[in-house]
Amino acid sequence: MNRQSIKQQAKEDVRKNYLPWLIVAIIAISLSFLQGYLQLTDQTSFVDGSARIQFQVRWLNIIEIILLVPFSRLAIHLCTGTFRSIKESLFKNEQWLRDIGALLLVALYTFLWTLLFIIPGIIKGYSYSLVPYILAEDDTISITEAIALSQRMTEGYKWELFVLDWSFILWDIAAGLTMGIIGFYSVPYQKATWTRYYLQLSR
Repeated sequence: MNRQSIKQQAKEDVRKNYLPWLIVAIIAISLSFLQGYLQLTDQTSFVDGSARIQFQVRWLNIIEIILLVPFSRLAIHLCTGTFRSIKESLFKNEQWLRDIGALLLVALYTFLWTLLFIIPGIIKGYSYSLVPYILAEDDTISITEAIALSQRMTEGYKWELFVLDWSFILWDIAAGLTMGIIGFYSVPYQKATWTRYYLQLSR
């Protein structure tokens, strides 16, 4: 894979339809800041407050899981030139229970692998990383089929995906230093790049 070529394509995708990408960025950044705020508050709270805040953080994680497949579908539509509306991309299918169940199972699998050692957990995380895109494109595929397909597609590419993530480290640092302002561009850029990578592996 030519990482630079993929990232250049991603920049063009963001430039052509920035407003839908911006909506994704606003939601993602808002959830991230809210989680950070609750965790920071947790460090200075009493026991009862800590339990309540941890419960709120878990709910935010569930919201992220619910949105992951719709966001992936939106990204695919934007990158393939098939985007028509936010509503159609985010709510196109009715497989919500399948999608949420699949991502919860992926989270469980990754957690269990991480219990062995950190490195196997990271490797498996990349093995399962394409599941949201697969589910977004195929309404008929089962949970186990989507997970197995992601593992096959990432075979031999997990290191490249790891390097791809790290290539955005300066963007992430800049977003943190600017209170998320840079994230309004870097979040769509990263999502578009991952989507482009998935499209090349799947076509």
